[in-house]
Amino acid sequence: MEDISVESAVISDEELKSLTDAINQRHGIDFSCYETKSLKRRVGKAMSVFNINSMHELWVKILRERDFIYPFMDEISVGLTSMFRDPVLWKKLKEVLTNEWAKRRDLIIWHSGCSSGEEVYTMGIVIKESKFSGRVSATATDISMQSIEKAKKGEYHSLKIDEYEKNLRIYNPESRLSNYSKEVDKSLLMNKDLINHVAFEYHNLITDPFIKKYDIIFCRNVMIYFDNGAKRKLMDKFHDSLNQGGFLIIGFYDAIMQLVDITKFKIYDAESKIFQKM
Repeated sequence: MEDISVESAVISDEELKSLTDAINQRHGIDFSCYETKSLKRRVGKAMSVFNINSMHELWVKILRERDFIYPFMDEISVGLTSMFRDPVLWKKLKEVLTNEWAKRRDLIIWHSGCSSGEEVYTMGIVIKESKFSGRVSATATDISMQSIEKAKKGEYHSLKIDEYEKNLRIYNPESRLSNYSKEVDKSLLMNKDLINHVAFEYHNLITDPFIKKYDIIFCRNVMIYFDNGAKRKLMDKFHDSLNQGGFLIIGFYDAIMQLVDITKFKIYDAESKIFQKM
């Protein structure tokens, strides 16, 4: 048995299992495929945020307070995202939309694990600047309802502006964030026309079905929290959910190269972490 100390909490394997079983039974959210050490760190951080002193106290709160699961999940599922993060990816996608896919009539996109939405607005800008003329529809999903609401709003702290602007100019030196947003008080408010084509929905990658077909699926810096068995299952499910020749785009921190089935995916662009359905 391994204990891990996080934010003054000591969490054993047995305590973690008791908690995740309770969450699954009470709320139908399955954590069984999450990588143990990562999940312990996130639970410990949540305990610190909510000033909970023991796993037993957290377990009782989860069972007794039905609505507590929502702020708890918001802490557990904090994402790694930023506007135009990894500019090399967005350069490549603009190139594909401008050239290789320029004559497509439709483009269907899934932002899985969209977090607070920076990726969704980034893709909206890429689509506009590529001048892709076909019809675009997208779904943006997350396990955190708070993140989904923030993504819909598209409002980010002004302290982020310099970082976002720097990334944007690496992607396109001629572009400016002010073309797609406005500053209100201490916030950056993104233009809503960047997401007119997007439907925001709750979705659990582990337990919920994949029911649509897509041309591009983003799943960036999400699979780092899953064990290898879950990663393999997700890769198979993403493959089944892609149209022929479609792209699966993973995060720069997702360590799945050794898990990729070369009979199902080929590496379209290694630097951008783009895989293409065979």
